Amino acid sequence: MKKEDFQEMAEVERLRRELDRANKVVHEMAGLHDVVRDVILSALRDVQPPVVPKLPPVSKKKRKEIAVIHLSDWQIGALTDTYDLTVAREMILGQLLDVVTKLIRERQMVCDVNECVVLLGGDMVDGSALRPTQAWEVESTVYTQAVHDCPRLMADFVLGITGMFRKVRVECVRGNHGRNGAMKGNWNPASVNWDSVAYETAKHMVKPEQLDGRITWHNEVETFYRMVPVGKHSIFLTHGDVFRGSGGFAGIPVYSIVKKMARWVDSIPDPWAVLMMGHYHNPTSLTVGSRTCYINGTTKRGGEWELEELAMSTRPAQRLQFWDENHGVKSDHVIWL
Repeated sequence: MKKEDFQEMAEVERLRRELDRANKVVHEMAGLHDVVRDVILSALRDVQPPVVPKLPPVSKKKRKEIAVIHLSDWQIGALTDTYDLTVAREMILGQLLDVVTKLIRERQMVCDVNECVVLLGGDMVDGSALRPTQAWEVESTVYTQAVHDCPRLMADFVLGITGMFRKVRVECVRGNHGRNGAMKGNWNPASVNWDSVAYETAKHMVKPEQLDGRITWHNEVETFYRMVPVGKHSIFLTHGDVFRGSGGFAGIPVYSIVKKMARWVDSIPDPWAVLMMGHYHNPTSLTVGSRTCYINGTTKRGGEWELEELAMSTRPAQRLQFWDENHGVKSDHVIWL
């Protein structure tokens, strides 16, 4: 045989091995999706049907506004000296829900606010494999975080505010804490994320299909962002871990954010005027020309990693806004917890 023949045979063998590996990955991914589906279904068997909030009367107020609630970075499952599931539940379903309800009720006295957009911005679960030591810094497994604790909180919050509106839209994007492994060396597709599992489980707990279209729920799993229409405007919703660089202000890479905002205007065909993100745990807003970036806070308190790496631990906070259909953001409320 000629030398070329041996080379061709070796190449054929190499390609055969590559094909076998690819088929194995496809088979494993198919099995993973089956496992996730079975896990969600098993967790929901004992879940009681939700209490359907009554539909509020039609408002006669002429001025119309839309409420936008940004929830992110709950990191359910995280354990510090001052934060665990019990603290998170009291903070979210106690303090946060109470303040949000009061602010919305006050607004409804002067405006017709019959629609709400709930933005679930990622890192709702803490995960357990983001860094080598994280498994020793959580109070529950990622299964418990994503299938039991976190979705129950999200579902209860959504149902808790639904009684004030005739229409509720829930929009979800994944965060980095939900990744199934560290950023480097993680061979799973980006769509394999425990935040997405928590969102889907919460959706089944809420059962929007039983509310005659009153609640709609979109869980974005294919891309890192979601364009959310609000009136005649759109929100560019993303978690925030796509920005690189250090420095900036209070741990926020301002230059990277400004640069990508300018580039996204041309590279993403959908028009948008507001960028909503979390990730940095520090409630901040910055305006670039005619566009504004709103950075959300977190409910997490304390944490060894935050103190060691960032030298900071911010006060817990989330965000509520009121939008005019034509003019966009009318008021912005940082709710300190």
